[in-house]
Amino acid sequence: MKTLKKKSKGKSIKKYVDCKPKDIECQKKLVLQLLRDTPFPKNTSRKNIFRTEHKENKVRYEGFVLGKINLIPHMWKKGKDGKIIKQQESNRTKDPRFKRLFKECKKLMKMHDPKFQFTTIQYNKNMRAARHVDGRNVGTSYIIGLGNYTGGELIIYDNDKKPTGAVRNDLRGNFLAFNGSKFLHEVAPFKGERYTIVFFKI
Repeated sequence: MKTLKKKSKGKSIKKYVDCKPKDIECQKKLVLQLLRDTPFPKNTSRKNIFRTEHKENKVRYEGFVLGKINLIPHMWKKGKDGKIIKQQESNRTKDPRFKRLFKECKKLMKMHDPKFQFTTIQYNKNMRAARHVDGRNVGTSYIIGLGNYTGGELIIYDNDKKPTGAVRNDLRGNFLAFNGSKFLHEVAPFKGERYTIVFFKI
């Protein structure tokens, strides 16, 4: 593992690790470096994950998606073949500031599970999600936690209706496969800098 300097005219030089093709631990470090250098917008759309105290204090978590997104009905449009287009790439997917992060995350997943198919990657920063299901996701998702934090386990329940059979999963540096559209889940309290990356299909 080497450290590369990224030169930027008129800006300070940033260093990123240079990973070998199958060095997944190095790749995790590189992705974390990129996450720390990535601008995270305040997210106001996923209200189902906000906790009561967040709503009362008007707190907004930081997060965004890269890859395909579902369009709301009034944004549907006809393609050249006459078929209705209900999905498209998110605007940030085409933004140069996110291009390297998207590329390296896809490489990370390929190292972990080369056969896993996904359309979209969700990025979260310091988000403690309330109990919810991911209603628009299809099938199995993968999630991994990165950063310097303690706590923050992903608590998964054994159904999508009632919070029973809770299992705590340590995500820090670990991939976890689960079906977020079928099982209730939430994030345990944590301290420190916590990023999560979710790979899923819509």
